[in-house]
Amino acid sequence: MLPIILLLAIFSPLQKEPTLKKISPKAESVISRFIRAKGGESALKKIRDYAITGEVVAGERVVGTFEIFQAANRHLTIDHFPDGSSRRHGTDGKIAWNIGVDGKATILDGQESRDYMRHYETMHESLEWQQQFTAILYSGEKTISNENVNHLIFVANDNRQINRYFSTKTGLLVREEQITGTDKDTYCLISEIREYVRDDSGCFVSRSRLNHYGADYSIEYKIISVKSNSLSDETFEVPSSVAEIRDEKSK
Repeated sequence: MLPIILLLAIFSPLQKEPTLKKISPKAESVISRFIRAKGGESALKKIRDYAITGEVVAGERVVGTFEIFQAANRHLTIDHFPDGSSRRHGTDGKIAWNIGVDGKATILDGQESRDYMRHYETMHESLEWQQQFTAILYSGEKTISNENVNHLIFVANDNRQINRYFSTKTGLLVREEQITGTDKDTYCLISEIREYVRDDSGCFVSRSRLNHYGADYSIEYKIISVKSNSLSDETFEVPSSVAEIRDEKSK
């Protein structure tokens, strides 16, 4: 009995410590380069148990939702397609599913699944995070040009770092930077700055995009909340009804 009590005494304090997110060596290397480029406190010290939820908006309509948990993709869904259909689809980057109006889940197979994934990737190019990024890290709240923003670090598959700053007031992207170069010569390029105004319906629309090249986007990504949490890495990446079917199929 005594050894058990001693073990509890030793390990109990450790359980109260906040959990740090484990980051791949590649992501850590990219962020270290960012620290050299811009100076300041290491973002690695701030990466803990954060949950970020948001909406994908097209004008007045919410066309999808997203969630980032502990710097990893957990759950991406599209609630409404631009063609007016209201099927509820989702993907975790590995499987695609449909939830009917009766709440019954179906995992998509074959061509239907491939068509959906293709539609998803086309419509949400910036949200296809598992394809483009090895990590997404939350680096806390900052002030840029007198505006409070949430800073998200996207570590790209090609070793670039993309910093995206979302307004704490509107939730919308207001600035994007890319960190490029070598260990010796590192550069910070401002790739986009956005300003927003309200249209006649009261909806925020993009007024100007500094340094933005290419076609304008009809979709904006809006952060709703950033908060700490104590969820474990075992949390379902898909709705429970979908997880049940997936587990049955894997037997």
